[in-house]
Amino acid sequence: MTFALGINFPWVTCGHDFGPRPPPWAGAPRTDWAEVERELRELAADGLRIARWWILAGGVNLPVGAQPETVARRAPFLEPWPAWKRRLVRPPRMPERWVLERPLPRVPDAFLEDLDALLFACAAAGVRLVPSLVSFELMLPLEAQGEVTSRGRDSFVLGDAMHPFLDATLEPMLDVAAGRPEAIAAFEVANEPGWPLVPGWERDRYGAHPPWVDPYALSAFLEEGARRIARRGLTATVGFLDPDPPWLAPSARATLSRLADAGRYVHQRHHYPSVTGVSALPPADASPIRPIWLGELA
Repeated sequence: MTFALGINFPWVTCGHDFGPRPPPWAGAPRTDWAEVERELRELAADGLRIARWWILAGGVNLPVGAQPETVARRAPFLEPWPAWKRRLVRPPRMPERWVLERPLPRVPDAFLEDLDALLFACAAAGVRLVPSLVSFELMLPLEAQGEVTSRGRDSFVLGDAMHPFLDATLEPMLDVAAGRPEAIAAFEVANEPGWPLVPGWERDRYGAHPPWVDPYALSAFLEEGARRIARRGLTATVGFLDPDPPWLAPSARATLSRLADAGRYVHQRHHYPSVTGVSALPPADASPIRPIWLGELA
């Protein structure tokens, strides 16, 4: 067993640290990567070796630097679901989402330049990065954040949109990451992806409801993302709240296990006793896939 001190250093401006901002926030200053490097150096002096950073997060800047209306329409979240499922929702307000109608454009060069600047800052500070592509919030119902909307973008990443999304976002990022492999500890496909599968979660907002996304579509996204990262010679990871999620499709579980055996995947668990009801941290050998990291600790 080995130990390395890590930290969730997840953002300066969550979800829009990179490239052009969402149009209503276009006047915001660019991220100060020199300041990020100074903070990382200070943390490294205290023993920090790994930092996780949210890249697209909840999707507030998807498409990057453009309004979502350029590629999608706003609609009720449960629009395509059977009527009996829709009747389960007794919301204080109706959940909404963006329904993708045109493929997302590739992340712009300014986005990739900022990502490279973060990798440079990490390498200069002696800290290895775990970039996290998306967070679970992206797949929950749409949420207003002032003049922009976050979340509600499950149709951007799942199902038929999965390959175009990864082509437009992950692949260009991997081009950058492959140029600075010494700065990468692992590349995370998603942070705690299981939350949109918990029935009734966010009950205070929407009442009882079924899961927001399909577990097989989500499993396929995690599997394909990890496969693409490993194909570039980098290590993939997923930040699971439960290291043995019952909803993970067998094919995805098999792929992650195979990649782990090849040294191209690190399983990751997050430990929140107040959420899971499990007070003691389970031993590493309780994980179905190893090696395993403790990615978040309450």
